[in-house]
Amino acid sequence: MNNLWSIVVKTLNTGQSVLLCSIIASAGSAPRTSGARMLVLEDGTSYGSVGGGPVEGKTMAKAQEMLVSQENHLVLPFNLNASTAAEAGMICGGAVTVLLQRITPQEHDFFHTLVDLQAQGTPPALITILENNNLVGRGWWSVKTGVQHIKLTPAITADLARKAGKSRQNFQLTDQEHVIIVEPLVVPNVLYLVGAGHVAQATALVAHWAGFEVVVMDDRAEFANTKRYPQAKEVVVLDSFEQCLPHFGPDDFVVIVTRGHAHDRNVLAQALKTRAGYIGMIGSVAKRDATYRSLLESGYTQADVDRVFCPIGLSIGADTPEEIAISIVAEMIQMRAQGAAKAMGK
Repeated sequence: MNNLWSIVVKTLNTGQSVLLCSIIASAGSAPRTSGARMLVLEDGTSYGSVGGGPVEGKTMAKAQEMLVSQENHLVLPFNLNASTAAEAGMICGGAVTVLLQRITPQEHDFFHTLVDLQAQGTPPALITILENNNLVGRGWWSVKTGVQHIKLTPAITADLARKAGKSRQNFQLTDQEHVIIVEPLVVPNVLYLVGAGHVAQATALVAHWAGFEVVVMDDRAEFANTKRYPQAKEVVVLDSFEQCLPHFGPDDFVVIVTRGHAHDRNVLAQALKTRAGYIGMIGSVAKRDATYRSLLESGYTQADVDRVFCPIGLSIGADTPEEIAISIVAEMIQMRAQGAAKAMGK
C-alpha cells in the first residue's frame, strides 16, 4: 500500500489512465474501513483492496467499465446486511461507500507533486469535492504547512486543520452545497530493528508487508546487509551498539533483538531517552525483570520501563522466528491502530 501513489504516477507516465477506488465511508462490521484503497489499471491489474467479496468484485467490474467508457467518477454504495454477506460467504456486514475516480495522464504532474510531498515528510491530503454526487473539484492540502492547491472556504480549511493531521483514514467534510472527501497520504511508520539475526530477518519481511518502512541496525556486516534485507529502506552497519540510536519521534517503532542481553540493555537504555511510540524487547520474563532492575538502579523510573513491551509480541504461543515475527508485527499493528483511533477521538 505504501507505494500505491507511486504506482499511479508510474502508470500515468506510460500514457495510461488508472481508476482509484477509495472507501470514503463505512459503518457496522464492514470488511474494510474508510481509507482502504484499490487501484485498477487498464490491463485489469489491481493493487490494494477495498475488502474482497461482493464489494471488491463489483467495484473492480465497474472500474474496468469506467476505464473503457472514460466516465470520470462514480459514488458506489454497498449495504451488506446479514443475508447479503452470508450469500457471499462473508461474515462481515455493514455498509460502505466507494468513490471511483478515473485519473488521466494529463494529471501526472499533479500526482507527482503529491508523491514528492509525501517523500519529503510533508504528506498532503488529496481533496475531492462533490456536488450532488458530481465531481466539481480536485486538489490537495498540506497537512504540515497548510498550503493548499484548491479553493476551500475558511470553515472547511479550519476543519481540515483540526482533523487531517490526526487521521490515517479518509473522512468527509460538508458545507451547504458540497461534500469534501479528504484522503490523507500518510507517511509510513518506520520500524527500527536493532539486531539482524533470524528473528529480525523474519520481522523485517512481515513488517514490510504490513506497511512499515524498515531500518535494520547491527554491528555485524555479515548479518546487516541488503542481501538478507532486500525489503529494508536502510541497512546500517554499526561500529558498536554504544550511542547507536537516532532521535525517534512518536510515530517510530523500535524492536530490540540483538545477540545478547548486555546489548539489549544498552540499546533499551538509549531508546527510553527518545520519544519512540513503541519500544519492544525480546526476552523472557526473568531477563526483563533483571534488565528493569538494572535500569531502575541507574536512575530510570518505573514510568520509563512501563513503556517497554517485553516479552515482545502478542501472546500467541509463538516459537519459531517466523511465528515470533508475526506476533511482534501483530502487536505493532495493534499499537498503530490504537494510536490512529485515539487521534480521531474514538
